[in-house]
Amino acid sequence: MLPSIEELRKMRKTLGISQKDLAHVSGVSQSYIARLEKGDLNPTYEKVRKIFDYLNRASQKVNTIDLVAERIMSTNLITCSPSDSIISALDKMRNHGISQLPVLTMDGKLIGSVSESDINEMLLKGSTIESLKTMIVRKVMGATPPQLDRNSPISMVYPILKFSSCVLIVDGGEVKGIITKADILKAVEEYA
Repeated sequence: MLPSIEELRKMRKTLGISQKDLAHVSGVSQSYIARLEKGDLNPTYEKVRKIFDYLNRASQKVNTIDLVAERIMSTNLITCSPSDSIISALDKMRNHGISQLPVLTMDGKLIGSVSESDINEMLLKGSTIESLKTMIVRKVMGATPPQLDRNSPISMVYPILKFSSCVLIVDGGEVKGIITKADILKAVEEYA
């Protein structure tokens, strides 16, 4: 029996696969996947089977790859300071195509993170765009992301990414890299 459309959507999101990528490997358009996930169409059994098979294979590959964090982490870590303006943090995220930034003190100590979601939450709670221009990261930042040692196996990283947008890789208390769902997918493609 095939999973429900909602279960397929959750699988896709958990694996960090975009609707566009899933559409490409499934031989359908991105709008088809979006409409499918919204419940706006009644798909054929064959299309659902193809989507499920791909998601299932991707999930199995992630769980069988025996790599350590250091081999798949991104070392080009983009960070910000607690005294940076919210606008400069948003500019960094936009310029680098990322949705979160670890917040480090001048001496490199990790003290939190700031994300597009954190800033959107401020706007939803009544902050104005004008007020964001003078606000600093310290006022908006959230908790520090999960951290693991550089020798942690990917099998330890993957479950954390089900609940966190990233995992920071540390060595001797110093942040050395970051792993996101996109890094896991690259590893699946490269090493599987």
